[in-house]
Amino acid sequence: MEKRLITACVADLTPDREQKLRQAAEQNGFALNVVQKGQYTAQDLAGSEILFGNYPAAMLKEVSSLKWAATASAGVDSYCSDDLYPNPDVILTNSSGAYGVAIAEHLLTCALMLMRRMREYEEGQRQKRWKYLGKIRSIYGSVVTVVGIGNIGGNFAKRCKAMGATVRGVKRTPGNKPDYIDELYLTQDLDQALEGADVVALCLPGTQETQMIMTAERLGKMKQGSYLLNIGRGTALDQEALCRLLKEGRLAGAALDVTAPEPLPPENPLWELDNIIITPHISGNDSLDYTTDTILNQFIENLALYQKGKPMNHVIDRKIGY
Repeated sequence: MEKRLITACVADLTPDREQKLRQAAEQNGFALNVVQKGQYTAQDLAGSEILFGNYPAAMLKEVSSLKWAATASAGVDSYCSDDLYPNPDVILTNSSGAYGVAIAEHLLTCALMLMRRMREYEEGQRQKRWKYLGKIRSIYGSVVTVVGIGNIGGNFAKRCKAMGATVRGVKRTPGNKPDYIDELYLTQDLDQALEGADVVALCLPGTQETQMIMTAERLGKMKQGSYLLNIGRGTALDQEALCRLLKEGRLAGAALDVTAPEPLPPENPLWELDNIIITPHISGNDSLDYTTDTILNQFIENLALYQKGKPMNHVIDRKIGY
């Protein structure tokens, strides 16, 4: 009897990781087909019951045998339309829980670089200029508002709390307050959560509800001299208003790992600012061993559940986007 097929396209799939994945596939009655990013066509995916990794969304519908799309990312907004799939019953899962460590450390790096004026000191180094720039800021004693306290936002919140910040968390639905959150707000009370915050971190998925959640009006209400960090989706933020407030000095700095659009066009004025850190959507860099291993382990655990017909983890409701 011919085995069912899993096709995997996963970053940093070392020989040891591939062997682990292949063994799990075999144990559950599947054969494994490995493809490399950018080096395959829809024909190479033909016959796959499961696609593991991140594939061009437009290619999914061509895989008529597809029953489960297991993405290696946390955000899945580009995979949520039913029109992308050969039938509406295809299961979509993400890798939520794999990226919290990497992205929390990215957020901390950016926050500290901005607060300690490292962008300016780097420029001084390039110019071979030995000059003290004066006052810096600290996470210790600051008020940090984390908008979206899932795995990613929660990991950042824990680290800020450990470093002596007062941490505010913002979430969509009511629930218990985690011990690393000092003040818990619902999304409907976002304005109150932003008031007086020294640092605001947007850790939101891309959904209709999060589109332009940080309007020009909300940005304008942020504390004078505060910092904005965004690692969720560029669509959550009015970038033109952010640029204006940074130029005026109303906000002290920003860090954007996501933009709208991506890539950020070379002519965009954000590139020219000296109080912003822009990175090309790499905060969750899956070359981190912890991230890659977690993605792999989550898939293997889900594969066993899938094979047994049991409820799986990280299943996405495509109507709401997470």
